[in-house]
Amino acid sequence: MKMRKRHVFIAAAIVVILLWMVSFFSPEGAIRRYMVLHLHPISAFTSKMTDMGRYDLQYGHLYDVSGYSARTTRDALSVFYVKKKGPFWYVSSVGSAP
Repeated sequence: MKMRKRHVFIAAAIVVILLWMVSFFSPEGAIRRYMVLHLHPISAFTSKMTDMGRYDLQYGHLYDVSGYSARTTRDALSVFYVKKKGPFWYVSSVGSAP
């Protein structure tokens, strides 16, 4: 029985690591990873993300995200810019729309 629990734990850890690695290969994954790292795991799965089709040389690709707000101020943070470095995506800037 002890060995079975250990196998389940190892399998769960492998799934988490694989999901973490996959999140670097898409802009939506990078935004979701940002949300989880900023202690919004539920928002990471419930927020709607829309590619706005705009690119800024300084900030990157513009995404509109609904359903995400700052924990401290409760302000909606709906503007995400993501950049690609090689095959990997990352969030370069987050804010609210004017």
